[in-house]
Amino acid sequence: MELQNRIDNYIMETKYPRSLFIGDDNRICGTWIMGNNYKVKSGYYGGYPAGYLRRIKALFPDKKSILHLFSGKVDTDILNGKTVDINKEYNADYVDDAQSLQNVPVEEFDLILADPPYSVEDCEHYKTSMIKRNKVMKALGKKAVKGTHVVWLDQVLPMYRKDEWSIVGVIGMVKSTNHRFRVVTIFIKNS
Repeated sequence: MELQNRIDNYIMETKYPRSLFIGDDNRICGTWIMGNNYKVKSGYYGGYPAGYLRRIKALFPDKKSILHLFSGKVDTDILNGKTVDINKEYNADYVDDAQSLQNVPVEEFDLILADPPYSVEDCEHYKTSMIKRNKVMKALGKKAVKGTHVVWLDQVLPMYRKDEWSIVGVIGMVKSTNHRFRVVTIFIKNS
């Protein structure tokens, strides 16, 4: 699916004003202002902002096999998929470390969502240690097949191998006042 088709579908499905466009570098660019709906359906600290998964679903209508990394208590009613978390208590489909993904058949998924802890303070809430983002991208790169998209929500752009991944989208995300700015980085697997 072409990038412009993704944007067109996003606008048609969400009915939001046009806030995404194709930049001169042939990437999706834009900003999402999420609004002041503070509810997270799961009640989970750090859960996706209201409307986030709906927006991702609208950008990727062609994707049928979704993997949620760092899933916690993600609401799979909105964007159905398999879950991965290091904490057994969240009943993830795969209990595994996202830095190795030894027990996860990554090659079976065509869309992977990642929303890692952003800071050491966040890790305290999740009862886990800080991850090394480059290790996660490396683990994904070993198993993901060509054409797989990774949607990475973070305050940091993870290190990645340019011979394995290309960035096809960068969307700034603002929730509301007194919240952290985040970036939605969209990668595609090259080889």
